[in-house]
Amino acid sequence: MSEDEKKPAEIAAPAPPAETSPLSPNEARYLPQNVTNGAMHGIQAGEVTGDIHYYASVTSEKADLIVRYATPHDVKDVRTGFVAPGRFATAVGILRRESVVVLCGRGTGRTFAARRMLVVDLGITKIADMNRSRTIGSIREPELEPDTALVLDLRGTRDRPFTDPDFNQCLRVVKDAGCRLVILLDDLFQAPNSASKHAVALTAPSAVEVALATLRRRGQVDGPVQLTIKSDFAEALEDASPDKAVQAADLAVQVHEGTVNVAKAIALLKEEVTDAVARWFEKLDVRGHAYSFAVAVLENQPVEYVWQRALALDQHLRKARLPDDGKLRPRCPLIQPSDQTLREIRAKVEERAHPKHENLTEETIRFERHDWARGVFMHMWRQYPAAQEVLRDWMCEDATFDRFQEESVKAVCDVARNVPAHEPLAIIENLASQRSYGRRALAARAMEVLMDDDVMRPLVEKAIKRWTKYGNAYEKWTVARVYSSDFGRRNLTASLAVLTEIGKSDKYTPQNAVVFGVLSMLATKKIRGIALDTVVSWTGARYRRTGLQPITLALGLWVIGFYKHSRDYFTEFAEAFPKQVTDLFKHVIADPEFGELVVEHLGELALHARWDQAKAAELVRLTRLIAPDLRWWKRRDAVDALCFQHPAKRSEIHRIFRIARKVQKGKVEEFQAP
Repeated sequence: MSEDEKKPAEIAAPAPPAETSPLSPNEARYLPQNVTNGAMHGIQAGEVTGDIHYYASVTSEKADLIVRYATPHDVKDVRTGFVAPGRFATAVGILRRESVVVLCGRGTGRTFAARRMLVVDLGITKIADMNRSRTIGSIREPELEPDTALVLDLRGTRDRPFTDPDFNQCLRVVKDAGCRLVILLDDLFQAPNSASKHAVALTAPSAVEVALATLRRRGQVDGPVQLTIKSDFAEALEDASPDKAVQAADLAVQVHEGTVNVAKAIALLKEEVTDAVARWFEKLDVRGHAYSFAVAVLENQPVEYVWQRALALDQHLRKARLPDDGKLRPRCPLIQPSDQTLREIRAKVEERAHPKHENLTEETIRFERHDWARGVFMHMWRQYPAAQEVLRDWMCEDATFDRFQEESVKAVCDVARNVPAHEPLAIIENLASQRSYGRRALAARAMEVLMDDDVMRPLVEKAIKRWTKYGNAYEKWTVARVYSSDFGRRNLTASLAVLTEIGKSDKYTPQNAVVFGVLSMLATKKIRGIALDTVVSWTGARYRRTGLQPITLALGLWVIGFYKHSRDYFTEFAEAFPKQVTDLFKHVIADPEFGELVVEHLGELALHARWDQAKAAELVRLTRLIAPDLRWWKRRDAVDALCFQHPAKRSEIHRIFRIARKVQKGKVEEFQAP
């Protein structure tokens, strides 16, 4: 016998080789540790029993419904100087009658029109922006306040961003709560059939009239200024968007202040935003570039958070210029006041009611021009290719558990959609193949979004098929997360087929993701039946030598209520799916290692059953899964079969069932525990 064979069993196994692709340090564990395919050795009881939290976050908390409230200035602005887009009155009628309206039409001033109809036509002054990361079907009545209006901005999505069931659910909830919801889309075809009678395609108002109305709102009603717009700017404003009309109002004032001549103003008015950004960027230093990019990604977010992230990006960009052994000199904290920085990057701060704390306010930041953010983002990404890795890493730094994940997802999707590249999904493929949990989670979420894009969907589907079959552990994990999400619920059969394929992997990380995905489905009443049937099918002989074996054992422990936090679910499972629960328990108890673990757990319960009522009840519950009738002549065959499977535990098994029967009869005090 070799020296290795003489080592005692209790010595810890060596660290797994690199190809096992371990979980990232901050990743929740849903599969018991040290489980391998085939003969399983070294399973840590402490990792399975005790105060564990493997399944605690299966149904994660929903993100906040409201991300920000409209500013007092926004509310005041829409009361005067409004130019209605075409079909505005129709949209108001639908909103008043149905409580929900969908406004479509690019370049029609949908945001301003939404506020106008809510404030002036319906008399609502508390207007909130809804979180884009929440589906409209996830809205619940307790989250809504009466006489409050939500605006959900879904511009920039190419396909249908919500389904018929989501819309119908949302419509009922919003009506019952006495609220109003305005959804902003780009095109009418994006609205599903159930929302068709609620959708209105607005037409753009006259840009000249919008520019004049902007001047009136600002109190600038000088005749010469208005004449400049009507005569000098009229041709340049033909078919222009409301954003361009607002810019025209600013330029008309500058013309009459003498800071710019008419020819220059017209040239600026005709200039594309990308060219304007490029010209302006030449005047900024590295710090200005960093702060501009931070505002572009995090526009309308709390100013203190944006400054913090901007400072981090500035440091990353400066470090990238240093040699490997160089040290970064910190900037002076008083290098420049924020007001000067705002002027340099053409941004402004707005005060709003706090979205969480009543009677408090917060400040958010945005560019002065509404079309500036996308121009800044695209310019910096395309013009500085050497900085793309730094920018990508910065966007992903804290996007996992942070409330601003959706902003990072949007930025990643913008790169994939709008930056010409031979491999459009390169940024997502890079994130999906890394050990960092946050980056993989970001990649999965971005793929969910792009699967709702007609143009990008074929590329994403192709990548998913390739990763499912040939991908590394982290790419398989990413696919499992995509099909465990709300997107995967749209076609549950297809999603479970993908999870089945990924679960066959011999790598721990994708196995862990499959367990998480199935648990999230089992936790949802409407779909748990098909999910449970699939798990039972994995216990068959065809999957015995695949990675699905440890997955079924881990899921079986959860389904039978082995963990404290899964016992409430077990009651529902046992009533609705008794056969599946019994089949899974038999699968677990028959396993050499997991079965022995369950027997030891039962022995512990039996030891305390005399004094602990809860443990006595748990003992009866679990033993009845093995033998539904605990009378001796009824349980004998089941007990003999269990003893055959675990011969070393024969006496312990008989003791367990004797005590369980005593507990069931209410005579546990007659049995003296050894």
